[in-house]
Amino acid sequence: MKPIIIPASQLRLADIVLLKLQDGISPYSFATVKQVKDGWVTLFRPYTHTDDFSYTGGVICYVGVETFEIPADDSPYELCERKELS
Repeated sequence: MKPIIIPASQLRLADIVLLKLQDGISPYSFATVKQVKDGWVTLFRPYTHTDDFSYTGGVICYVGVETFEIPADDSPYELCERKELS
């Protein structure tokens, strides 16, 4: 699907959106809609992190999931993928 701009109020479960970040696009610029409820859209995105040192085995890797909410209002979001759920 070609990305389109839609308001947050039109986001659906499992939609993937490009986040507006102050520093431009990063490897973590995409988030998935987890829930739409009570005027809020809950998004989540995975991330990785490493410490600032290495050892003979490489670097220590941390993996996590960030979850956050945005208002389901007219704020524009770039919809990159929409999945039809059953």
